[in-house]
Amino acid sequence: MLKRYCLSVFLLAMIGLAISPAGFAQEQNSESIIPEGTEIQLALLDPVSSKLSEPGDEIRAVVRRDVVVDGRRLLREGTEVIGRVTLAQPAGRPLKGGRLHITFDRIRLEGSEQKIAAILKSASDFTRDEKVKSDGEGTLKQGADGGQVVDNVITGAELGSFGVTIALLGGLAKSGNRGGFPTGAAVGGLAVLGGSVAAGVLLTKGKEVRLDQSAVIRLKLVRPVSIE
Repeated sequence: MLKRYCLSVFLLAMIGLAISPAGFAQEQNSESIIPEGTEIQLALLDPVSSKLSEPGDEIRAVVRRDVVVDGRRLLREGTEVIGRVTLAQPAGRPLKGGRLHITFDRIRLEGSEQKIAAILKSASDFTRDEKVKSDGEGTLKQGADGGQVVDNVITGAELGSFGVTIALLGGLAKSGNRGGFPTGAAVGGLAVLGGSVAAGVLLTKGKEVRLDQSAVIRLKLVRPVSIE
């Protein structure tokens, strides 16, 4: 009889533990996890540039859309996310685009900060109608400005054409305009034209990575985040 009574008490205690607030807290904690691979959209609060920003600059952003997992909202729109510039490489010549790496590693929840591990996938600046994709390590890279390349090539070709005209006239004058092919100066003029076009390409700088306020950042979590 005593053994049966003790067994009943033990079972009741176990049932009570299972439905206790601690049990509920444990269950809720297990559900409050944002899994690896989740994409989080952010809106920038601070402008950033591959030309003007420096490594170590703090960058702030806010969650642009609620992060929902299994029907539960775990990160609210407006939650602040903090990062820093870890690479800022200005654009250069020829056609060398700027490079920018931002590491977002903290979120602020009710006054406290919690670490996250995420990689930057892309950035979209709607004021410029531009989207910059990152490489596999999260670095944003720009290319060449096609319009600028064309303008520089045309300018170089126009300047070179003057040399070609002079060379052709000189070649024709020497040949007496007898229908022969111009040589010497004419060949040099053609070289000037080709060189001017090449110079137009070589002197063209790449584009800078520039993101204004409200630019949309897309992050991908590389480790799960437990929301406490």
